[in-house]
Amino acid sequence: MTNLETKSLNNIRHLSIRKKTASRICSTQVLYEASFLINEIDIIIEYYLKNHLIHVLSSLNIKSFDRDLFNLIIKGVEKNLPKLDQIISDNLSKDWSFERLSKTEISILRSAAFELCLLKRFNKVTIINEYISIIEAFGGNTNFANGILEKISLSS
Repeated sequence: MTNLETKSLNNIRHLSIRKKTASRICSTQVLYEASFLINEIDIIIEYYLKNHLIHVLSSLNIKSFDRDLFNLIIKGVEKNLPKLDQIISDNLSKDWSFERLSKTEISILRSAAFELCLLKRFNKVTIINEYISIIEAFGGNTNFANGILEKISLSS
């Protein structure tokens, strides 16, 4: 079992929550891949769904995911990149710049900022906890991410 699988299973309980978690993980991975490629996002999504989705679903022990949430996050982040990057930049400490963030951190923080500030569909604590788990699963610093996400949630 991978680190992502272990962290994910330890942090989720209900099937409906696992489906949303899968959507967040998958959308973050698509956005990460998009940060390296010039391809249209729809091509990246199609490739991801065909080649990688099954692994995430299997690791979460589910058969499907919340495709609407997946698409909302990806399309929302893509449509609002400058605004989301500004939100993230505004909530970093004075000693930290956006350019110092890894592509993984940026992809996760963009998704979280979109949900916290623009989508506003779910409880802020739930969103923060989900993205902290994703950051941790991908080897990021949870304290660092938690501080930024807390600040973002207070400013939204």
